[in-house]
Amino acid sequence: MTEEISVAPEVSERFPDVRVFAAAAKAAEPETVQTKADRLWAAEHGRWSEVSRGDIRRHPKVSAYREFSSRLGINPDRQPPSVQALVDRGLRSKPLGAWPRINPVVDLLNATAVATMITLGVFDADRVAGPVRLRTTRAGESFQPLGADESQRLEGDRLVLADDERVLSLFSYRDGVHQAVTRQTENVLVLGCLVAGIEEQEVISAVDRTVVGMRET
Repeated sequence: MTEEISVAPEVSERFPDVRVFAAAAKAAEPETVQTKADRLWAAEHGRWSEVSRGDIRRHPKVSAYREFSSRLGINPDRQPPSVQALVDRGLRSKPLGAWPRINPVVDLLNATAVATMITLGVFDADRVAGPVRLRTTRAGESFQPLGADESQRLEGDRLVLADDERVLSLFSYRDGVHQAVTRQTENVLVLGCLVAGIEEQEVISAVDRTVVGMRET
């Protein structure tokens, strides 16, 4: 069942329209999930392969996430929202099959994000300590992003997803290595990002669709 995660008061005060919805799931066998992911990516290729970069930016949901990035002080041209980047790098002007492949669970999540144009994330649920919540950082907190060789110390007042032990993600654009999903991951936590310009039910439906896709059928 999809539920809304806790948001710290200081976040609600600054960003009253930002919310996160999450649902737990047990992933099916990797081969099953990969087949679903590839099928969905192929369907989305027909929708996006011939659009322009401007068309992607002007999509209402992309525009909403770009505006949110700007509110966070992130230049959306240099660091576009994940849904924009997925379409632009994996589908626009690309041959069939050129979409990014990471592992089955992440591939299905990314394909669903493109299909719904909702920013989605996924954590290895067995690597998460306690409930996930949206809060701001304390200066000096440690965080090791995906792709980085070592941890970094964060400045204060950054918007993050965190559990009881650590910062898990720089919201909503870079996850940490600790809870990263691998091919061996069995239990996942799927998250969807709601910002101004996006309807609550659209985010819930995108999370639910991802969870359903990860199950055995």
